[in-house]
Amino acid sequence: MKYFCLILFSLLLLSCKQNERSEKQQGNKQVEKKNRKAVTIKILPLGKTTPVFIQNTFSDLKKIVPNVQLLPKEAMPSFAYYKPRNRYRADSLIAWMRKRAADGEVYLGITMDDISTTKLPNPDHGIMGLGYQPGNACIASNFRVRDKKNYYKVVIHELGHTAGLPHCPQPFCFMRDAEGKDVTGEEKEFCAGCKAHLKKAGWRL
Repeated sequence: MKYFCLILFSLLLLSCKQNERSEKQQGNKQVEKKNRKAVTIKILPLGKTTPVFIQNTFSDLKKIVPNVQLLPKEAMPSFAYYKPRNRYRADSLIAWMRKRAADGEVYLGITMDDISTTKLPNPDHGIMGLGYQPGNACIASNFRVRDKKNYYKVVIHELGHTAGLPHCPQPFCFMRDAEGKDVTGEEKEFCAGCKAHLKKAGWRL
């Protein structure tokens, strides 16, 4: 009888621990879900843009990201201007937007102006986009995109970085490293791994 009681007690204790573990997992999932919904993408049109360019970017992004807000257009800040090449420093711009972003916000700068950053050994390298990985700010320009319809791929590439994604080795993936070229015409979709990561972040893919 004594051994039976010990066995029964052990089974009850094990059952309680399993219930606690299950409740904890459910709680973590609920917190995770809440955190995903809290992220808001704030689109900030900068410098040279057009109403169609802005609206198309906003409309396309709303299809896959739950919370998107379109901010009023602003002039490019003068501190980011690089006079020798008549373009704007992307690194300065995302650092500026990072300071503006509140908790749960990611700033996405969109522009038709030329942008650049330091990429050794080149102190001023022209680029299509730049974003923190992970982080709360990125910028995407269509200036170097040959087929402007592919600009959207640059946008979601940079937002993918802010969600924590690195460059992807798959040549068809939107997270592919451009390596100084316009490869948007070769990109078809997010690979399975990148897609799974973004789905966890709340993207509708």
